[in-house]
Amino acid sequence: MLPVSATLRARVALAPRSVVLIDKFGELTAQELLAQAQLHRHRPGSALPGRGHSPWNLLPAHAPLRQIMVTVLASDAPLELRSSGTPERLSPRRRGPLSPSQFLTLLDLGRRIGLRPGRRVASAAPGVHGHGLLVALGALALGCPLLDLSHRPAAERVDLLHQHPVDLLAGAPVHLVDLMLADRELGGNRPVRIERVISGSDVLSPQLRADLARHFGARVHDIYGTAETGPLAVDGRPLRGIRLRERDGELLARTPFTAGRTYLTDRGGIDADGTVRVTGRAEGVLTQGGMVHDPIAVVRLLRTHPGVTAVQLRVVHDAELGPRTVAEVTLAAGMAADAAPLPEELRALVRDHLGAASVPREVRFSSPGR
Repeated sequence: MLPVSATLRARVALAPRSVVLIDKFGELTAQELLAQAQLHRHRPGSALPGRGHSPWNLLPAHAPLRQIMVTVLASDAPLELRSSGTPERLSPRRRGPLSPSQFLTLLDLGRRIGLRPGRRVASAAPGVHGHGLLVALGALALGCPLLDLSHRPAAERVDLLHQHPVDLLAGAPVHLVDLMLADRELGGNRPVRIERVISGSDVLSPQLRADLARHFGARVHDIYGTAETGPLAVDGRPLRGIRLRERDGELLARTPFTAGRTYLTDRGGIDADGTVRVTGRAEGVLTQGGMVHDPIAVVRLLRTHPGVTAVQLRVVHDAELGPRTVAEVTLAAGMAADAAPLPEELRALVRDHLGAASVPREVRFSSPGR
């Protein structure tokens, strides 16, 4: 079996003039992607192919999908998915070559969500996380042009969607609701229309599912899976090759991605008709909308803003998206009111650099009068 990178290089080479990515820089063709990967592959200091060196830990959290794709095609090292672990340190999960059984599971996933060759896909999830990475690699493997909405200001994301209509939109609930609200505010009287919206990485509430369907005019799919087990179910129905069972209110899974082992995944149950219900994370990891984030990075970023002298993050519960954070910001003494940052300004700073999952639900100032 070929490594993922070698397989993708061969797949992309079949249609050199096809568009593989659309982002703020414009369109990237398969030929241009291969050329950039070749340059990166032989760049001094880059990971040597075939020696097991992984370049993934070198990628910043805000890396665009263009950089992700180049890195994937340039290295033959196993993929490392940054999705689960403690909030202080994202824990990579290695993925080697696909086995036939893994391929069949992914093929069933693509069939159920309507992912077919030639369909245009928009991704709002960060590419360094397992969710965004799998969306990017799946689109690349199937020949689906990918629209990169990650790490962009709200106005740019809405403009990209209006300029480049897509068939599918993928992201965690926190990304999808963020995009929906941005489109309501900035899209005018012509909301984006998308055939299918694909939610994953966290519990999708019935209310949010209905809101997404109504706003985008879309059929909304809820994908359940973990970095350890791979995708498990679509709309509560297990995928091909997946074995799920319930024990004391928790779900256990054995899949083609677990090498015969059974993993405890999350809290939930299985109904009499086989429908899988997920009620929450089992391991108590701090997430926002299913995306493990680095609170230290948020604090450091906010402290780069002129006039901010100290920042503390406090966890609160959000009825729709689960645990969220409140940023308590201390401003410089004597700062004039017209020079002090606004809460939305600091939230936008985090959104643009670290993604929607890292944005504090609220910013509170310790200065008098704010």
